Amino acid sequence: MAKQLSRAKRLSEAISKVEDAKMTIEELRDEIENWKSGMEGTNLESTEKYTQLEECYDSLEQIIDGLDSAISDADSVEFPGMY
Repeated sequence: MAKQLSRAKRLSEAISKVEDAKMTIEELRDEIENWKSGMEGTNLESTEKYTQLEECYDSLEQIIDGLDSAISDADSVEFPGMY
């Protein structure tokens, strides 16, 4: 049976995956922001599509904030020693 990674190492790897996911979500948010910005000044700000883009952007921002908080919380975890 192969030795399992330490808890701290497994948490570190999980945090890394969360950080990767956060970067992907930030890219998506930036795409939505660019799309929304392209509609500004064209009288499209009052359309349903523009409203959807705003809502999508806000949702992605909330997810990013939540991931930031989770990463910060995970950094404070200290595992007890065996003895």
